[in-house]
Formats: sequence, C-alpha cells, structure tokens
Amino acid sequence: MGKQGMSFNFRHELGKLTPRIAQGAKVFIFGASPHWDFICKRFKYLVNVNVDDYVDGFIDNDPNKQGTMFHGKLVRTIEEIDLDNAVIIIATFNGRSNTDIAEQLDKAGMIYPHSFFLTHCFMTLLMRYEYERFLQFKGKHKGQRCFIIGTGPSLMASDLERIKNEVSFATNKIYSIFKETSWRPSYYVIHDDILLRKLHDSLKEHISCPIFYAHNAVMDIDEFSLNEDYYYNLDGIIDWKPGAAAVPIFSEEPPLLHWGATVTYDCLQLAVYMGFNEIFLLGVDNTSPMGIKNNGEIILRNTEGHFSSDYGNTMHKTRIDISNAAYQAAEDYTRQHGIKIFNATRGGELEVFKRVCFDELY
Repeated sequence: MGKQGMSFNFRHELGKLTPRIAQGAKVFIFGASPHWDFICKRFKYLVNVNVDDYVDGFIDNDPNKQGTMFHGKLVRTIEEIDLDNAVIIIATFNGRSNTDIAEQLDKAGMIYPHSFFLTHCFMTLLMRYEYERFLQFKGKHKGQRCFIIGTGPSLMASDLERIKNEVSFATNKIYSIFKETSWRPSYYVIHDDILLRKLHDSLKEHISCPIFYAHNAVMDIDEFSLNEDYYYNLDGIIDWKPGAAAVPIFSEEPPLLHWGATVTYDCLQLAVYMGFNEIFLLGVDNTSPMGIKNNGEIILRNTEGHFSSDYGNTMHKTRIDISNAAYQAAEDYTRQHGIKIFNATRGGELEVFKRVCFDELY
C-alpha cells in the first residue's frame, strides 16, 4: 500500500503554515549544529527525503561558523538575510538557545509563527503530513469485523488458517508462525523499540501488508528501512500518572496513539479508527512469565510467554497494572460507542472482554 500516491515535499508542507512560501520566500535554518544532523535523519527515516534539498542556507551567531559551508550550504549572519523574503526555522534543541534566537528574530521584525518557527516545527510538519496519510484508513472498514492476533502461548496455526479470509491485525514476531499456515495479516503493528531494532531489516521479507510503527522507536536504528509505511506517535503520558490515576486514554485520532503497555492496545485503537464494529482477540493470553506492577512488585508465572519457544524475549516486561487498565479503557470506550470487543482466545487470563468460543464462530 505504501504512500498511497503521497510524497513529502518540505516546502509544500511548510507552505501550509505560512503564505510566505507561496510568495517565493527562501528557507533558512538557524543553527548550524549537530541538531540539524538529527533532524535530517528523522526526515530521511520517516518520509524518505533529504531535507537539505529544500533549504537555501543556514544562519548562525557563531563567528567561527559564519562564511563556512554546512551541509553544502553557506552559513550566514542574520544581517545578510533578506528578512522580508525569508522563512526561518530554529534548529536547536537547547531550550535557552531556542528562546534567545526567537527573541533575536522577534527584535529583527520576524513574526512567530509566520516568518519564523521554533524547533518543534519539524515534528509538526511530519505529523500533519502523516495525519493526512492516515485519513485513507478512517472508517475504511465501517461495519465490518476483524481479528487482532496476539502472540500468546494459546495461539495455534490451525486457528489462523480458519481466519485467512478475515481482516486481521498482527504484531511483533508473528511471522514465526507463517511456515505453519497460509494465513497472513491484513495489517501489522510494532512499537517495542528493542524489538523493532532487531526486526526492521527482516520485516519487509516477511510482512507484505501495511506496517504501522511507533516513530518514537526508530532514531537509534542504522539505515532504517520502513519509510514507505506508516508511523504514529506513541504518547506515554500515562506513565506520569500515579496509582489509580494511571488510566490510558483511548485515541480517536491516529496517528496519535496512547501507550497502554501492550501493542494490542495500539491495534485496538487503530481498529476502531478504521471503523470495525466487532473486534475479536485471538492469542491474547495476558499471561507473560514476568510482569511488573505499578509499585515495582515483580509477578512471576509458570507459563510460556509466546506461541513458540523460539520466539525469544525482549527486555521490556509486562506492565501488568497499565496493560490491564488499557484493556479496560478499550472496553469502556467501545461499549460507549456501540463497538463490541470479544475475547476468542483459548484460555489465558484476559477477562475484561466478553468471552466467545472461537470454534463457534465458524
């Protein structure tokens, strides 16, 4: 599915924030520093563009940088810029520097957010672009049913074979079971940073459906290769909330998804966004061998973690309280909106959703 005909043009996207671009303004980056390398990497990874190609030059207050070349463009003083025909974006992650440069540009007659922008503008452009890309999925499956496939020990290839004509979501190392079934998922989701670092090279070999991944997890991966797929922002603010307040929000507007300590929660949010009104969970056992409660208590279970002993483990252990709260948040939201979630898992310990017998579905 890929980009669905859309391609990222930095000037075009910036032009949605300021009319100066349509008037032919030049684009300058204030800050010839390693922070720009990070920004370039983000654009390369997420939208597969060289953002340097859209920049007319750099501005820096450091006399040692002025007059030199940076990323193939001249570094100038602010006095050398025709400010009436320029758009300037600050590219420093130092809060004090950001503020000082903003005050400098304000005194020079530049207007925020019209002729100059702060550093967060770069992420704003990327997420606005992705928001528009996600719209192709909004309500796409209205009134249909789907399956969300977990990787728990109860998952059986024979069950997957029976749902091969259904729309389904799968996650993480689900492809380990592909050799046993002709079933393949319709959508694939991953947010675990450690797992994504290990798997991203091989995902395209195994996964042929659209891939959704948390962009928060990609920046330390060498030569990230999923930039033709779909990224989302995983909001982990729930981890700031103490005790009983730690109840995840259920997102109504991907590509912002709320973290619920399990990628199944990401899938549930995406499935609702896509319009499914019946969602069946399969292989979502909710019985990991080790879990951590909000107070730090370790919970050990005498159980397998996944459908295969070859699946392997990740450093991240199940956050029991948060994942259970996330499942409850999903149940509360969907019930209020006329959507039904059923647990068709064979066994396990997930009792938030109404149980159904998988065999009786066919």
